Amino acid sequence: MRSAVPGTVTMPRRAERVAPATSPVPRGSLAWSPPRLLALATRYGLQVRPWAQFSALPAGERRYERLERTVDYEVWVIHWSTDGGLALHDHGGSSGAFHVVCGALDETSTTRLGRHLDRRRLVRSEGKSFGPDYVHSVVNLDEKVATSVHAYAPPLTWVNFYSTSATGLVPSRVETHWTGAP
Repeated sequence: MRSAVPGTVTMPRRAERVAPATSPVPRGSLAWSPPRLLALATRYGLQVRPWAQFSALPAGERRYERLERTVDYEVWVIHWSTDGGLALHDHGGSSGAFHVVCGALDETSTTRLGRHLDRRRLVRSEGKSFGPDYVHSVVNLDEKVATSVHAYAPPLTWVNFYSTSATGLVPSRVETHWTGAP
């Protein structure tokens, strides 16, 4: 199956839908707490195959596909190339989570007002959830492609990117229109 990204092949998926989330809790992004988003990403992670298992294409760049979007949340799969990553960014006020399907991802994180950067490595079957003020960078430093699933509530409308200075984070750019995953 072809992805929205030219030259990529992705897992078969359900048709994308934009509809109210079916959930026993009230609708709205407040119902999607960070731990609940991690459970959602983990559930999708059980259905996603690593890049190497379904693609004959070289994995020279980060590849991604949105798996589902409702009015309350969205879910993405991202395949991270070797030494591929995403610079320090937030999620435009959305809460989120990600689950590592295979490989390992190195994350550097803080909050928008933070001055200290925390670093951690997440490996297969591990995940991380976060609130709307979270800022992080994610990179695959291993020799094999890594795959992860990401969930955000509410769905993303913009992403702020940052650089660091002695006094903390400095906004460097805002993306409001993108064809790729955050």
